[in-house]
Amino acid sequence: MGSLNRVRLSTLVQIAAGGFIAGSTALYLAQKSMQKKVRALPHYAESLKIIADHDKAREALGTPIELGTVDLADRHHNYVGKTNSMLMVPVNGSMAAGYMEVRAVRDTPEGVFSTATIKLHLDETVVTIYDTGAWREETSPKPTTTPASK
Repeated sequence: MGSLNRVRLSTLVQIAAGGFIAGSTALYLAQKSMQKKVRALPHYAESLKIIADHDKAREALGTPIELGTVDLADRHHNYVGKTNSMLMVPVNGSMAAGYMEVRAVRDTPEGVFSTATIKLHLDETVVTIYDTGAWREETSPKPTTTPASK
């Protein structure tokens, strides 16, 4: 019988640490890439212009207005669908902080999103900054059930 080569514990630790660092770096770069894609959306850029030009928003937040990163794990508040999109963007200024809720619509899945509403959520106050009336609340369809086969 041949002898088995044993792997040193320090080698296993180095392999595990290298895998952790590589995985963490890949996740970080994927997150940055997705944030870049979100910031490239036309309604994201349009909403920034609208809020920067809105006097009451500037007064409520204070200048300069800075943006945080969109929580991509929150699919309830941050999503891009076929014809609807909603983003909750953290905003802060010198006087207050909160969220900018951006809702956008498009006519076809291939079309370009246009901003429908922008609401500013500050502490216990919600202020509508912009509203075209194009956003329609969708009610989720009731699940269809089929009778059990006998």
